[in-house]
Amino acid sequence: MFVTKNLYQNDETWKNTPLGHSKETIGSWGCLLTSVTMLLNGIGYNETPVTVNEKMKKAGGFQGALFIPSVLPYVWPNCAYQDMQPCETFPAPVALIDAAVAAGKPVILQVDWNKQAGIQTHFVLVKERKGDDYSLYDPYKYGGDGPDKEVLLTARYKYNGAKLASEVSAVLWFNSYSITPPEPPKVEKVPVPAEKYVIYAAEDDLALRSEPSVGGYLWKRMLSQTELICLEPKAQSKSKIGVQGQWIQVQDPKGDQGYVAAWFVSEQKGKPVSVSTSTPAPAPKPGAAPKPAPAPAVAPVPPGALALYPTEELSFRSQPVIAPETLIRRIPISEQLICVEPANQAIAKVGVQNQWLKVRGADKKEGYVAAWYVKYAGGSTAQAATASAPAAGGAVKVKTTVEMVSLRNQPVVSDATLIKRVPINYEFTITEPGGEAKIGANDKWIKVKDATHEGYVAAWFVSR
Repeated sequence: MFVTKNLYQNDETWKNTPLGHSKETIGSWGCLLTSVTMLLNGIGYNETPVTVNEKMKKAGGFQGALFIPSVLPYVWPNCAYQDMQPCETFPAPVALIDAAVAAGKPVILQVDWNKQAGIQTHFVLVKERKGDDYSLYDPYKYGGDGPDKEVLLTARYKYNGAKLASEVSAVLWFNSYSITPPEPPKVEKVPVPAEKYVIYAAEDDLALRSEPSVGGYLWKRMLSQTELICLEPKAQSKSKIGVQGQWIQVQDPKGDQGYVAAWFVSEQKGKPVSVSTSTPAPAPKPGAAPKPAPAPAVAPVPPGALALYPTEELSFRSQPVIAPETLIRRIPISEQLICVEPANQAIAKVGVQNQWLKVRGADKKEGYVAAWYVKYAGGSTAQAATASAPAAGGAVKVKTTVEMVSLRNQPVVSDATLIKRVPINYEFTITEPGGEAKIGANDKWIKVKDATHEGYVAAWFVSR
C-alpha cells in the first residue's frame, strides 16, 4: 500500500494556475502533475501542485504543458523515475503492478476518462490492490469525492472492458531511495581556485554528494555534460579523472558544492570517460605526455546470457542479505558481471530497489548483488546471430524474445531515447540493409519499424 494525502488538480487554490509553459491550467490538464505531487509527498517531501509546477519549470521539466517525469530525480533526489511503459495495444502488466504496489512503491497509471473513441488520457496514483481492482488517489475531484471515499479504478474508468488489463493504457514506474530523506548536513562553501579547471559529467544521474563516498548525503543528480568547476588543485583533480574509487570536490553551475565520482567525469564535454581501477598517478611533469589507462579486459558474453556493469562500487554477497557475514568482496565499477538467472526474470529487477540478482564475477565465482546498483551491458535470451538473406521481395521481420523490450530513437540506453516498450513476441520490420546479420548479437542495435514508429532495438533481444 502506498500512503500519501489526497490532492486535487481542480482545487480552488491552484486550479487556474497555468500548467508548465502553456496557457492550459492545472485544473484542466494537471492530472500527472498532481499525481506526482502526491507521490513526492508520500516519499517524504512536502509539496503542492503549484510548487512542483514551478520547480519543474525551472529545471526544464516541461515542454509547453507536457510534464517530463524523467526530470524529477534532478529536483527531488529521493525520487527514482524508472520508465513509462505503454500498454494501450496489449494487456497491462498487472502482475508487475501488483508486486510494486505490495512493496509500497509508487505507481502511476494512465486511464481513459470518457467513452469517446481513443484514449482520453488521465493519470491516477495507485493506493492498493482491492480484490480485482485498484484503490486510487484520483487527482481529479468529482462530486462527493473526499479523503474518506474510496475510488476504485474500474468502477470509475470503465470504457475499455472494465478490467484492469484493458483499462490501464500505460504505467509509470517509480521508486524511492528511502521513505524519509535524511536531514542534509551543514557544510561550509569552499572558495573557487584562481586557476579555473573545468570537467564534465560523463553520464546522466551523476551524484553530487556531501562526502567523497557513496554513503555521503546526496545533494542532487546531474545530467550528462553538466559543467563542473574543480575545487581542488588542477594537477590533483586531473590525476583522479577516470579512476575508480576516487572522488573530486566540485561546484556545479548553480553554485552548489560537493563530491563526484571521478570515474563518471571527463575533461571533454560529451566524451565518455575511460575507467581505470588503478590508483591515481602523480601529476605529469611539464612537457610529459601522460599515458592513457589501459581499458579493462571484458570477457565475451555467453550466448543467452545477460551482461551487467555496476553503477557504483558494490558488494558481492553470498546471500541476498545485507550483513557482515554475507560480504565476499567489493566489485569495482569496471568489472563485467554475467547474470546467471533467466534473462526474462532478471530484466524486471535491473535498477529496482530491494531486488537482488545472482551473478558470476570476473573471478568465475557466483554470488548476489543489489539490482539497484547495476545497469545493462549486453546479452540476451535471443539465439546466437545467424546471417540469413531476406525472402525474395520481402522485408525481414523479427520478434522480441523477452518482455518490455525498448524501442529507442537512437542506439543508446537512456531515458531520453526511449520511444516505448513492447511485449514478448512483438513484431518489427528491419529497415537497415544487412540488419538481419546482427540478430542476436550482444553488442549491436538494429534499425526497425512497426505500424506507428521507427527506431532502434537491441539486437540481443530479437530473433527471426
